[in-house]
Amino acid sequence: MVTISKAARYWAFKELARRAGVSHDFFKSWTVEISPGATIIHLQPGTTKQIVFKNLSDDKNGDDLASSAFRTVRARWMSDPEEPIKSAIPDLIVPFCERAENERHPLFWQATADRIECFADLPASTLFTLCRVEETQARHLDVHSRFSASMSVACRDGFLDHPVVDEWGLAFAQAIEALVPGWRPKPRRLCAKISHDIDEVGLPAGLWQIQRNGNGSPLARTGWMILPFDLRHAIKLSLEHRNPLRGAKQLLRTVAPGQPSCLELVRTVVRAAQEKGLDSAVYWKASRLGPFDSGYDPRHDRIHKMIQWLGEHSIENGVHPGYGTFGCPQELRAELQILRSVLGREPLGGRQHYLRWCPETWIDWENCGLAYDSTVAYADQVGFRAGTCVPYHPWLLSLDREARLLEIPLLVMDACLLESMRLRGDELLNAVSRLIHRCRVVGGVFTFLCHNTTLRDASFVREYEQILDMLIRSDRFDWQSSLTNEWA
Repeated sequence: MVTISKAARYWAFKELARRAGVSHDFFKSWTVEISPGATIIHLQPGTTKQIVFKNLSDDKNGDDLASSAFRTVRARWMSDPEEPIKSAIPDLIVPFCERAENERHPLFWQATADRIECFADLPASTLFTLCRVEETQARHLDVHSRFSASMSVACRDGFLDHPVVDEWGLAFAQAIEALVPGWRPKPRRLCAKISHDIDEVGLPAGLWQIQRNGNGSPLARTGWMILPFDLRHAIKLSLEHRNPLRGAKQLLRTVAPGQPSCLELVRTVVRAAQEKGLDSAVYWKASRLGPFDSGYDPRHDRIHKMIQWLGEHSIENGVHPGYGTFGCPQELRAELQILRSVLGREPLGGRQHYLRWCPETWIDWENCGLAYDSTVAYADQVGFRAGTCVPYHPWLLSLDREARLLEIPLLVMDACLLESMRLRGDELLNAVSRLIHRCRVVGGVFTFLCHNTTLRDASFVREYEQILDMLIRSDRFDWQSSLTNEWA
């Protein structure tokens, strides 16, 4: 049973207020009154100005969010918003409502001069969405133990391409402005964070070089495991997708003469972003050799030199824990110990390999002293898995407190576009452009993952550069200043 504590409800209000453009000082002046049937925000001391949210019934505290007990409601704005909000968000989509008879009713409406009401338990929907509560109730997972987009309420009800929590923030701002006419929300600006998971660094010797462990003894002498990871990945793609032609193309790119090395592609992929005035983050592995891990050692001299070069060019280095670290804190800690010996002890963030993640991963990462995670994305579809593009400190439901860890949701991964959704050309660019536009409207952070090895695909290089062009006028996202629990 999901219990919404008073502290969790207050946290949800804080997240809505941040997205509404409320300053921290103004938020701290509010009084939040929580009763069994409603939650009331008293906006200004000494006045009767209040916003009232109807609470979920006691028997609907978040159990089985995908069931028929909950509805996704489409509601109207309190008043017509200005462009570009009006065209980007024609209506407001609210999942996890008790009933649907309020369909097309304004989400917020003015009951009296000093009282505005919301028919939905917006704080509960915020908590369920940002904390991915429906994923803790999943009955089925994919072959990599992941909750996929196709299993989500957002995909079922057609709003995965909307940052719904951020959009509720805009509606909340309308309600505040109606009660406090002199108040104006903080300006909203698009930020961008480009990152690169380094799954493969290449082998310095020949194609059939045997991988060795730290003692120099062979790990494998027979079978496909001794092949370089790029080659194994090409074969695996062919088998997984039953697409021999596609696997053959990948294989040809891997062995073709004159192809740049994987490490050279690290330099290429970050330079492409730098030339557009965009920051990059490079996430490194320290996992053992396995079917889904190339098993490289980040302490290797060539890799260490590349990490140093990135640091000298003000490019962030981070962590990319391997396939086996998911749900295994001991393995995670062991890999991070190796990575910290190379990357240093400064605050580090990164992403889980294969996007293997669940809400408990936040606790594992926090316990290891990591500063931020950027795994919350689906492998099978691009979009807003957590209903937001605004980084946040998640609420840890099992511990009933806010995490020290920052979540920077991932929105687009190259492999998802190319392999899962099979988009190319204008279709690919249009899908990305729509997400960037929605991030710009709500003032969020557009996050994009491009692997170094994807740049072996000449046609994708052009698409990558066009995506970067869409972000040229965006601001840089300073995640280190966002580690504090307060906001400027």
